[in-house]
Amino acid sequence: MQIFLIILAALVILGLALNYWGLRIREKGMKPVNKAELDAEDQRIAMTDTGRQIAYCSYGVQSSDAPVFINVHGSQLEAGFERGTYAQVCDTLQCRGIAISLPGYGFTDQKPGRQVNDWPAEDLAAVLKAEGIETFYITGHSQGTPHAMATALHYADRCLGLGLNAPLLPTKLCQELGLGKTLGTGWTPTSARLRTAYMGWYFTLFHVVYGLLPPSITSSYIKKGFPRVAADTALMHRFEAALQRSTCRGTTGSAWESAQDTCFDWGFDVRNLHHSNACVWHADDDQAIPPDQGKWLAQHLDADYRHEAEGYGHLTYCAGQYQDPEKSLISALLTRAR
Repeated sequence: MQIFLIILAALVILGLALNYWGLRIREKGMKPVNKAELDAEDQRIAMTDTGRQIAYCSYGVQSSDAPVFINVHGSQLEAGFERGTYAQVCDTLQCRGIAISLPGYGFTDQKPGRQVNDWPAEDLAAVLKAEGIETFYITGHSQGTPHAMATALHYADRCLGLGLNAPLLPTKLCQELGLGKTLGTGWTPTSARLRTAYMGWYFTLFHVVYGLLPPSITSSYIKKGFPRVAADTALMHRFEAALQRSTCRGTTGSAWESAQDTCFDWGFDVRNLHHSNACVWHADDDQAIPPDQGKWLAQHLDADYRHEAEGYGHLTYCAGQYQDPEKSLISALLTRAR
């Protein structure tokens, strides 16, 4: 009995210590932007009207009359992953690409408790203003897809095309339609709960997983069951490098971004979304987001729909043959626009 009490006391002390550590991490927030690191990554900063810093990179043809594509990354990544996906595509197709890091990732300031619906009018607006962009196409991958959809709603007259790569739908709509659950649905706390004193351990967890462990361990979930992904060294290098860059200012941002009300409750009704130039590409072997969500979106938007299982799962349209410019999502949107 005495040994049991000693072990229990040790566990309580350890739990309190981990919670306190996380509270300190949460309180400190993100580190300041390191200008030398920003320049080394060839990224830029745009300021919002509220004073937040938004990091992005520009690639492809820089001509003022080139079609502009905004590329939005998925969870735990940052702008550099989308640049790696589309830079050569934009060069070849004579387009200009702009990849933007979502709040709390890479060099972009965090915004605890935000909704996806906030993003077009604040973060994207700052970049469009800084670069003098009027009309544009937008693509999103994974968690980037709700941001692309919110943009198509907010800038209905300026958005010329909408490309959704492995898209997800909000929790309530999935429940209503009887669709499968996205990985993480119901597993993470709300932003209100993350503000409480007993949730410090959560920030510790993110610091350990995404800040201390090597990216190769963190990325193992994306390789599991997909030998083609594991064997694609260029893709995995790009993915793991983006994982590492995403926490260059710390891990509090990614912890806030995992909140249920940021990830899965977006502040707009997807059923109000319509676009005459839309592509929905969602592989049948995606294990992170059920493909039936993409199928519903494709039918709703009357979109170009691709869904074959090719052994790449959630990363199907970020690699392999789809980095051939003529087979890319960007090419598909340009073709439909013509």
